[in-house]
Amino acid sequence: MEVKIVKKELAFVDKILKAYEGLAMVTVVGTEGEIGRLKLEFTEGTKDDLLKILNDLQNKVSLEIIEEE
Repeated sequence: MEVKIVKKELAFVDKILKAYEGLAMVTVVGTEGEIGRLKLEFTEGTKDDLLKILNDLQNKVSLEIIEEE
């Protein structure tokens, strides 16, 4: 799964997701102008929890799921 996020909020979201150890592997793919991209690798067992966290984060930061596996 990939996520687009405003570059200035990239480190915040990266740290939040990494704080949930074992939830997903988080990789910063890169940036394009003011937009950053995160690649999230997860298992079927953690997918629902990951989506709940991402949906909650969407209420706090500008975040868009651009590819869902």
